[in-house]
This record gives sequence, structure tokens and C-alpha cells, in this order.
Amino acid sequence: MWLNYFVLLIFMTVFANPAFAQKYTLTGIVTDKTMGEPLIGANVLYAEGKGTVTDIDGKFSLELEKDTYEIRVSFIGFENAVRQVELNRDMFISFELKTIMLNEVEVVGDLARTRETPVAFSNVTPIQMEEQLAAQDIPMILNATPGVYATQQGGGDGDARINIRGFNQRNVAVMLDGIPVNDMENGWVYWSNWFGLDVVMRNTQVQRGLGASKLAIPSVGGTINITTKGIDDKKGLVLKQEVGTAGYLRTSVGLTTGRMDNGFGVTFAGSYKQGNGWVDQTQTKGYFYFLRVDKELGDHILSFTAMGAPQEHGQRSYMKHISSFDSAYAVESGMDPAFIGELDSTGIPTNMGLRYNPNWGYLKRIKITETDTIIPNREEVSTAYNYYHKPMFSLRDFWNVNDRLYISNIAYLSIGTGGGRSFSTTPEYDQETMQQNLQKEYNANLNYPFGFNKDRLSSDIMRNAVNNHFWFGLLSTFDYELSETFSLSGGIDLRSYKGEHYREVHDLFGGRFYFDDGNQNEWDSTKKYVGDKIGYYNDGLVRWGGLFGQLKYQKEKLTAFINLTGSYTGYKRIDYFIPRLLDVEDTTLQIAYDQKVEYKGQTYDHNSPGLRVNETDWKWIPGFTVKGGVNYNLNDYMNVFMNMGYMSKAQRFNNVFDYNNNLFGDIENEKVQALELGYSLYGNNAAVNINTYMTVWKNKPSDRGLTFVEDDELRRVNINDMNALHKGIEFEFAYRILDNLMLESLLSIGDWKWTSADTARIYDDNGQLVSKKPFNAKGLYVGDAAQVQKRESLRWEIIQGLYSTVVFTYFGYHYADFNPLDFDPEENPNSFDKEGNPRQSWKIPDYCTLDIHAGYSWRIHDAKISIRASILNLLNEKYITDAENNDEYLYHRSTFDANSAGVFFGLGRRFNLSMKITL
Repeated sequence: MWLNYFVLLIFMTVFANPAFAQKYTLTGIVTDKTMGEPLIGANVLYAEGKGTVTDIDGKFSLELEKDTYEIRVSFIGFENAVRQVELNRDMFISFELKTIMLNEVEVVGDLARTRETPVAFSNVTPIQMEEQLAAQDIPMILNATPGVYATQQGGGDGDARINIRGFNQRNVAVMLDGIPVNDMENGWVYWSNWFGLDVVMRNTQVQRGLGASKLAIPSVGGTINITTKGIDDKKGLVLKQEVGTAGYLRTSVGLTTGRMDNGFGVTFAGSYKQGNGWVDQTQTKGYFYFLRVDKELGDHILSFTAMGAPQEHGQRSYMKHISSFDSAYAVESGMDPAFIGELDSTGIPTNMGLRYNPNWGYLKRIKITETDTIIPNREEVSTAYNYYHKPMFSLRDFWNVNDRLYISNIAYLSIGTGGGRSFSTTPEYDQETMQQNLQKEYNANLNYPFGFNKDRLSSDIMRNAVNNHFWFGLLSTFDYELSETFSLSGGIDLRSYKGEHYREVHDLFGGRFYFDDGNQNEWDSTKKYVGDKIGYYNDGLVRWGGLFGQLKYQKEKLTAFINLTGSYTGYKRIDYFIPRLLDVEDTTLQIAYDQKVEYKGQTYDHNSPGLRVNETDWKWIPGFTVKGGVNYNLNDYMNVFMNMGYMSKAQRFNNVFDYNNNLFGDIENEKVQALELGYSLYGNNAAVNINTYMTVWKNKPSDRGLTFVEDDELRRVNINDMNALHKGIEFEFAYRILDNLMLESLLSIGDWKWTSADTARIYDDNGQLVSKKPFNAKGLYVGDAAQVQKRESLRWEIIQGLYSTVVFTYFGYHYADFNPLDFDPEENPNSFDKEGNPRQSWKIPDYCTLDIHAGYSWRIHDAKISIRASILNLLNEKYITDAENNDEYLYHRSTFDANSAGVFFGLGRRFNLSMKITL
């Protein structure tokens, strides 16, 4: 009998098992909608009191029977989220939670939100930064976003540059915790000053086009918003050690207390790096420190931040012929073998390898005494070296006045000191080493061995180009909810900047003194010693005042905004080397810096009372921006958006005053018109973003104004009517193939061309036409960035904690940079073909790279240990990243092809290993 029961039991088990086996796994991730960060410890419930919490990566997993569930997600400080899920298979879902109250990042940082802000944007999360940065400069990882082209330029650590939609970083606004950091004189961003930010980075968002910022910032190409950790982040201690190619070592520590019981929150980080550099003689050494102290006081959060990154690194400053690096690749790229032979025969370096750096040479610092001549071992000396420290301090008050009004005030200060080191002239090549022949220059200064320079006058020296600055500002912002649908925000943006620029003697290079014949106006017979100023000495002063306001409408599926900004920019230049004036009795003396003038038995110098400094008047230039946009959510998965705007932007400093304190004539604002359309789809396992744009740039400036002689009179003018049209389409796609397999893809196709074919008319101060400057760049492709970008990324989480990512990147249709003013049919007929059309700039060969990243994380009690490895340019691809058409500093022909191009090559294969402990 028992046998029958046993058989019945087996029968029921076998045939009942499919019913019991109909269980599926529901996995997902919960993130902060504003920052994109995973939320740790969020509650995920599928029934009353039943569910789980998210892990350290913001992920959760539930094993449930086939059914329909209402999944509820909650987290302190965030709005709850609810989603109906019909579970009939293994599924992955994601939740993005909104903060209950606006925080400082949202009010000041102007971060865009998915399905709400009508601009094209991409987020780079801390996880992505952690896994893929691999000791690169921050802009390099932004190549993972559409429309971006970032390179390491010469290969020096911190020398990266970035273009967005064909606009260089002078026209890309960079914001750090809501504070603008583009240089006030030239708009550039020096990324070596921001080493170490990845340790404290909370999120990085790239907004393309005019963007969502309320401020009057130079966001023609886009805006990069970087936010750092603070009181809202979780408590933790991080220790990290990295090793990499060419002796790279980096040690980092980070501490965040989160919100403590006494209302304080402290974030601290420090980092140290050193390395030899992949390119020859690009050694690097740098430190990073960061301290942020937050304090809650009732409805206020006070925050003090101090940060800086003192660093020094060797550089490769000069582009060279392709054949200087690799003659075989040069021939493949279009260089004439006969021309390469000609270069070789004239002693110009050829086939030196991709690591080749022309900016250094060997030197024996010979010492001559009364009894002996000491010749030491030779050393390697760099003639392109950067050193800088730019600490930045900020004090913030974020005031939650009531449920409808939020006010933020930020006072900030930036103090920059440092510069770049170079040789006073470019030394000839040592034909044995093909590096700079520094020994010849040193021996001539030392009077060794020939004895022709008994006084040991230094003909050439090592000098520093010093660029200090002192910059402070006040940024005040409010956000007020007028009603349930309307909100109003606005504020003021005040900045004051002083840039101090001069050259100084760094090393007399074997000599005893130096005469400064490089002074701008006359030869200076005063002997110069180490530390003395030479060449130039001037201050650039910039004042900035801005007002901004934005009205936002949001109801159900529709979000719209209109933004108005006004700015008033003031420029002033003070020159200490142009002779200053002193009225003495019946005459006016001209006294140059470091000179003494005798007059009627009295000696006068540049410190004499009554001396009038040579300075300009203030030049004030107004500007404004008007922009608006609309986003409409078609359903729970799809949305469309549109934005458009107009910007009138002041010319930068070098297009206002020349080096002799003369005001350029015909100063007109740059004018930008922009239109953008977009569509997005967000499903459970896939996301698609498509957007198209058109930007018209009028009065696009040349590097500086034009100086020429007309009727024996020196004329200084800006060339206006130089216009360009940038248009294109961008595509992003993400698909979760499996719960542990994610594909990300992007494609960006640009069509950026100059549209100018005109004659610039030049007028005198009385409005009379005095000259014409014809130029014709119509139809030429804009250079300096790849117009086609393709990227594929596949991330496979093999088991929990173990991942591998493969990244394929392609750049194409990249034209060498050039100056449109060179296309003058009268002065440079070579710039036009037989049909009279301007010649296209040289097209750089298309290239692709393959990177691989892998890592494993596991927990030991309360500690999380992560080991990561990256190999960049796995296949060791040879490729050119930067090029200058008809580079005037090379032995060249104006042939608009590979023969006349100066280039930088991309870096070869590199690796990076790291170990991180999180407590």
C-alpha cells in the first residue's frame, strides 16, 4: 500500500512542478532622477510589508510568481514611485525618483531632467567614470556622449581639449557646482587645474546646444555641468591605488560623513599622482585636495568648499609633419615620398616614432673653475613645461524660505599662479639625437670652449610665461512657484577678474646676464637676471554683470520655459612695459619698465611719483540671450521636445585690445541662432534619443583682430561677417539584451561649413571707408573636430560583481584646422583651385579605437573591495587626432594637403589597474 502512495507522490511532484515552477525574477535599479546616482537602501515593495531594499549599486531582485503586481518604491527625501508590472517572464525595470524639495544642484546647477527639460543632454554617472576614466583627463570620457570630440592634443597630462558640435571649448560652458570656470579673458578651460575631481564627483552632465542654464554663459556648443558630493551623500571612506603605463602611480582617499546628528556634513578628498608620460618627456606630478563643510541651520544649508590641484607636467607643444613621427603612415596619409626625402635631407627629423616630442634636448651643465673644467653626465631638459595651482573657494547659503521659494547665494574666489616654461628661441636640431641642440646654446653662453663671449652674455635663456589671476564673483539665484503650473526663477551674476601676464628669466643657461631685445617697443639695455621680468608685462581686467530670469510652465504632459539673460562685459588693459609718461617741468619723459632716465641732474625711473601708467579706458560691451523650449510627453514611454534661441555675445579680450593697448575698430558681438528638435523613448529594456540641431554663428571671431598698414597708418580692426552653419543629427540607443548584458550605441553626423564669401569693409573713427579685406571660405568644412562619431559599448556582468566592457569608437570626416581669413583671392591665390573655389582643408584619415574595461567587486563585512583594469587603444592603432592646415611653423608648402599639415598623433596602447576599498 505504501508503494502506491509513493508512486502517487512522485506522479504529483512531477506533474505539479511546472505550476510551482512558474516563478520569474524581477530585477531593477533605483536612481536619483536629477543626478543619475543609484539610491542605496531604497524600499521596493510588491505587497503590503513584502519586498526588499536596493543594494550598494541601487539594484534589487525579487523572485515572484506569475501575476500582476503594483511595485512601490520609496526613499527618504524622494517622492514615491509606483508602477504596474505584469510578470510573465524575467524582467528588468528602472525607477528614477524625484527629490521632494528642490536642492541646490537643481536650483543653481541647472541640471536637465529626463522627459521634462527640453534640451539634448547625456549623463556620465560616477560608476561609468569609475570604470572607464582609466587615468585620462575628464574630457576624454565625454567622447561617450554624442557630438563630442575630445583629444589629448600633444599628449601631456591635463592638456586635453574638447569640442561639442564643432565648437571648441572657448564656446563650451563648464560649470562646477554651478560656478562658471571658463577663463574670463579667452574662454579656455585648462583641465590640468581640475585633476582629482573624479574622487568627489557626484555627476557629470553634458548639455548640447544653448542648454538649460539660466546664466549668460558661452554655451554655443554646449554646457558641461560637474557636481560634487556633499551633505546629501552617504557616509563612507574610500581608499584607492592606481598604477598605469609609463610609471603612472596615483593614490587617492575620500571621506564623506553624510548628514550627522548635529547638522554638519563633511566631505574631504586628497590625491597624489606621478608618472613619466606616454609621450617622451611629459613627466607629471600633481596633488589634489578638496574640503566641503555643510551645516544645516533651520531652513538654511551653509556650505564652504576649498579645492585645488597644484601640478606640473611636461608638454609636447609643437605640431610636426606626419613624417616626423612615422614616414610610412605619412605616405599612406597622402604625403609625397619625394617631399619626405627633402625634409630628411634638410635635417628635419623623420620617422622618430609616435612618442616623439621635439620639445626637449640633452644637456651637460659644464662648470668652469680657475683650476678645472667639470663635465657632468648629460641630463634631459624639457623646453615645454607647465606648472600651475588654481585654488578655488566658495561660500554658499541655500535657503528654503517656504514650500514655494528657494534662494541660493554663492560667493566664490579663484587665485591662479603659474605658467609655462619654454626656450627663448627654437634651438636647431642635434643631428645625432634629432632633439633640440641645447648644448650648443649652453656652451655659447658659458663661453666654452672658444672664448668669444668673455662677459658670458646669454643669447638664449629658459624663460617662464607667467599667467596669474585673481577672480571673485557672486551668484544669487531664486526659484519661486507662482502656482501649481508656473514657476519663476532668476538672479544676478557678478564677476571681477584680473589676469597678470609677464615673462621672466628662469635659467640663464650658462651665462651671467641677459639683454631683453624682445621688449615690445624698444631694445632694453638693462641687464636681466633670474627672476627679472622680460618681453611683456601687462594686466587684463574683466568686469562682468549679468541678470537672468526664467519662466517655467509644467502641467501633466507639458513642460515649457522661456529664458532671458542680459550681460555687460567690461575690458581694460594695463601695460607696464610700454613707456610711461612723466611730466617734468617743460617736457614729458618716456620711461620704460626697469629703466632710469637722467634729466637736468635728476634720475627718474618707473617708480617716480606722478608717473602715468599706460592703460586703456574701460570698454563696455552689452550682450543678451533669449531662448525657450517645450517638452511634451506623448505617453509613459515617449516624449518630444523643441528649443530655440538667440545669443549676442561679447568678443573676447584679444579681439578688443591689441598688445600696444590700442582698441580694435569695428567691434561687433558674435551672434548665434540655434534650433533643436528631439524625440526620446524609454521602455523597460531599451531607450532611444534622437535629436537634430542647426546653429548659425555670425561674426565668428578670428584668434585676434587684424593689424595692417593703410596709407602709412597702422589700422587695427576686427573682421566681421565671418559666418558658419553647424547642423547635424545625433542618435543614442541603449538596450538591455539580458539582465546582465547592456548595449549602448551612439551616432553623431555633423555638417559644419563656413558660409562666408564677402568683403570686410574697414572704416576709420569718422565712419569713412578706408579699406576692404576680401575673403572667401564659403562651402569649406569647419575644421578642428570630427564631424562623424560612432560608438558602441557592450557591458557584460558575468556574475554579480564581475563585469567586462568593450568600447569601440570611430571618428571620421575630420578636417584640419585653418584660418578662414587666409582665403584671400588677392593675397593668397594659392588658396583657390583652378575654378576659383576655395580649397578644402586637408581631411585627416578616419580612425577607430578599441578599449576594454573589466573589474570585480566583493564585500568583506562592511567593506567593499573593487579591482578594475582598463586597456586603452587595445589594438595599438595609429591615428591623428589634431591637425593644422598649412602650419606656418613647419617647413611647408601651402598645398592644403598632408604635405603642409602639422599634426599630433593619438596615444598608443596603455593600461591602468586600480584597487579601491570602500568602508
